[in-house]
Amino acid sequence: MKILVAGGTGFIGSAVVRQADAAGHRVACLSRGVHPGCHPRGVLVFKVDLVRPQGLDRALAGVDAVVHAVGILRETKGQSFERVHVGGTANLIDACKRAGVSKIVYISSLGAHLNRRNTYLRTKAEAEHLIQGSGIPYTILRPSLVFGAGDRLVTHILWWMRGSRVVPILSHHGVPVQPIWVGDVATAAIRALGDPGTDGQIYDLGGPAQMTYADMVKLIKQRTGLAAIALPIPAVLSQSIGRLGQRLFERPPLSSDQLELLVSGGTCDPSPAAVTFGLRMRSLADVLPEYRQPS
Repeated sequence: MKILVAGGTGFIGSAVVRQADAAGHRVACLSRGVHPGCHPRGVLVFKVDLVRPQGLDRALAGVDAVVHAVGILRETKGQSFERVHVGGTANLIDACKRAGVSKIVYISSLGAHLNRRNTYLRTKAEAEHLIQGSGIPYTILRPSLVFGAGDRLVTHILWWMRGSRVVPILSHHGVPVQPIWVGDVATAAIRALGDPGTDGQIYDLGGPAQMTYADMVKLIKQRTGLAAIALPIPAVLSQSIGRLGQRLFERPPLSSDQLELLVSGGTCDPSPAAVTFGLRMRSLADVLPEYRQPS
């Protein structure tokens, strides 16, 4: 099968590309930028921005199926949630129709709903709606917080622990999330492509354990042996810090929308997806040794 991974140089997309290549598929990917050497030899990288989709038809030539992993976690000039998640998805669907693509797997987000106040989740739901109405067979995956070596959240927690020795706990509320390993998300995407039984289905993806942000920090401290002080920060102040970070840093650890997601939480029953796709269900504790420790 020839697979195109849209967003194939991002955190989740890269994992999908590696697994698809290892499984013997012919793989190409789309990226807004060029990242030499980031994928196995033989993987074609097309420099295409879904918001400005010139070159998309060429990238889709001969493609059987698409994994749509394009998404942003914060808005920048020219890259809004509406333009990327909704407009970009519409452009991709149109090109898939022209190319005769047989299936789309969309990486959405747990909690996506058209009535959500959170713009990230609402636009993810709007993208789902477009895919559902496209006439192309599809599977939608809704992962909770995704972790793995190279992620942003756990990597920054390690950075805080080694640097300042103080880790901000971003909300005093004990609202749980259900972190899922990026490798399990990639496995679900690849196996959904080859399983017609998943057509038209939406799967919530969560890991084996529910935990609060504070639980995550505590686990990382215990497993790494790093001495750090947890500094509780109220939810309202967390949002202000998130907005300030977006102004001060090109790539802040967390945007205000991400902070809102952590505060609102997100859990699910992971069993249906785990059984359907045969997921390994690796926990954060299992994967922590694979993180490159920041100096």
